[in-house]
Amino acid sequence: MLAKTLIAATLALAASVSAQTMPNHIAFTDPVSAPDDTSKVYIAGKNITFSWAGSCASGDWVVANPTQAAVQLVDSTHSNAVSFLEQVATIDCSGTQGNNYWVVPVDQADKGTIFSLRIQGPGTNAAYSGKFQIKSANAPATGSSGAAQPSATGSPKSAAGSLVAPILSGAAAIAAGALMFL
Repeated sequence: MLAKTLIAATLALAASVSAQTMPNHIAFTDPVSAPDDTSKVYIAGKNITFSWAGSCASGDWVVANPTQAAVQLVDSTHSNAVSFLEQVATIDCSGTQGNNYWVVPVDQADKGTIFSLRIQGPGTNAAYSGKFQIKSANAPATGSSGAAQPSATGSPKSAAGSLVAPILSGAAAIAAGALMFL
């Protein structure tokens, strides 16, 4: 009986991990935040890495040219009325994950605005990053620094690190639940 339970728990765990790592559309993996968390702060003029998982070339979220998808900076202060501010990068989202950098715009600093990044999909579909603020380098610190500041010529960090913790915590919860029935 114990062997059957362990096999069932292992299969459930594998199915859970597989479902969590293969979205049917593109999604940001960095920056991410809770819906009401606006504590992440980026410094204007710095290079910041963003990353994504999933593809915008297959599944239920196909864009016309996935090798030239625009990443936009948007005003997310009012989540029901997000507005375009400027394009910050062009990415190739035809693979299963990736990362890129952008230079935080100096002209958006210290406005009290809550920002997000957006990849516009077909129709009204869009993928949004977590929320953040933009401060000037000389602004007083009011929140966390937000993210690492890689150089423009440096190698951006891997998106895999952003996916591992949620997958492992979900897998651990499933395994712990299965063990309760032993």
